Amino acid sequence: MIYLNNAATSFPKPPEVHRAVAECLHSEPFHADRVGFDRSAHNVIRGCRENLARLFQASDPDSIVLTSGATESLNLALFGSCLRGHVVTTAIEHNSVLRPLRRLEKAGRIRKTVVSCDANGWVAPVDIAAAIRPDTCAIVVNHCSNVTGQAQDLAAIASVASERGAVLIVDASQSAGIVEIDLSDWRIDLLAFAGHKSLYGLPGVGGLYIREPLSLEPLKVGGTGVRSDLADQPREMPMYYEAGTPNTPGIAALDAGVRFVLDHGVGEIRRQVRRLVGRLAAELATIPEVRLYAPDAARDSACMLSFNIEGLDPEEAGYLLDQSFGMAIRSGLHCAPLIHRPLGSAPGGSIRVSPSYFTTDREIDQFLDAVKALVAHGCPA
Repeated sequence: MIYLNNAATSFPKPPEVHRAVAECLHSEPFHADRVGFDRSAHNVIRGCRENLARLFQASDPDSIVLTSGATESLNLALFGSCLRGHVVTTAIEHNSVLRPLRRLEKAGRIRKTVVSCDANGWVAPVDIAAAIRPDTCAIVVNHCSNVTGQAQDLAAIASVASERGAVLIVDASQSAGIVEIDLSDWRIDLLAFAGHKSLYGLPGVGGLYIREPLSLEPLKVGGTGVRSDLADQPREMPMYYEAGTPNTPGIAALDAGVRFVLDHGVGEIRRQVRRLVGRLAAELATIPEVRLYAPDAARDSACMLSFNIEGLDPEEAGYLLDQSFGMAIRSGLHCAPLIHRPLGSAPGGSIRVSPSYFTTDREIDQFLDAVKALVAHGCPA
């Protein structure tokens, strides 16, 4: 099996991640802040926050809340903000944004405007600015599309939000670890991220950066291990949002993955993945039966690409690439249903290929050979 579905979950993980999980599982159970338990739990969790703060250039590690993943983080951001009024979002969003917004709409709490993208998956900041109304309370934007890999100009969008007094909520699920994020310079109010993609952690862990002095209503309340005498959830950050027993093995894995990214450098990781995507784009563009979506992004800036094969439904093509050629890719709408109309891949979606820092040139060659064989012969005997 050749794994090219890193936009879903990265594989393989760095050896450091394996070691961190094994060490955690072979140690006595512990829980940060619980009296009588190993202090190493506190060190693992604190260290993870500090490394995430370094990666995102956030001034305060306690501004980063650890969650079960980007979906929980986005739900906390969108429901916890108690939004009322008009919300601006975009056609490139994942259902982890679109469905919470839909629930808020049905509850009568918000109205939304969806700003479209161009055929390369680019959302113009001027179009976001034009969509803002006097009652706009928030702008919700995906930093990097999980269909095209196109990264948006977050600095410009943050400037628009700041000028108009709107809360800026950013989905960094695809960008964290592979695109530079500067919270010290960009006025981002809430930034959600996944741990299991380009941060090389395990599924089931992620986080939310909350810019001070913004305060959210927590999604859950309960035990914290301290201040058990209080009837209400202690309001200290980040404890206020982290009720319950933390996923310490997952956090240990995330910490190791983030340290790997810091050691190797976001820029170097991005250059390697971009080189592989550039190779894919150049070769696929020479196959007449292949339609490459967001071609400019694929050639110049994206860390994944989407395409279709003439005469084959993307789900069928994905099945054949998997079952007949051993290629692990993703096909369909990719939980981002609105982007496919401006891309031209509606209604069936696309085949998505997403290499990682560990993908080899030989694996890229084998994938390209598989596509050429599928184009030439269909399903092999």
